[in-house]
Amino acid sequence: MSKPEKYPYSVQQKVAWGDMDAFGHVNNVVYARYFETARASYFDDMGLWESPQKPMEGGPVLTHIEMDYRKQVRFPETIDISVKLESVKNRSFSIVCSMWNQAGECVLTGKAELLWFNFSTGKPVAIPDVYKEQFFQQNK
Repeated sequence: MSKPEKYPYSVQQKVAWGDMDAFGHVNNVVYARYFETARASYFDDMGLWESPQKPMEGGPVLTHIEMDYRKQVRFPETIDISVKLESVKNRSFSIVCSMWNQAGECVLTGKAELLWFNFSTGKPVAIPDVYKEQFFQQNK
């Protein structure tokens, strides 16, 4: 397990009572939703979604996700989820995340790989240059 790192972009996530399982801690599946919410917020702030300047014929689809659980989290904790673009290739990119409790302890590290997908043709395509530029600007 690699040493956790806190990344510059972060969002706060309040743990809901319903996020816990029978063992009294946040269920492992819920962390995937937390990571998804942080990625979506990151993409939105990056301007990745459709706009008049960036019409979307395609977009990112999740192809792989991995998470390493480090500590339990319980209601009513608020966790800080930090994310960072890790790499960009021709048709895919990866994002890493770390989640931190209020005591400053890392509770999870994760990685997601996404493929740029044309929704009309149903096939992977190269990431449009306008989005690659956004990625590189964000990763400076």
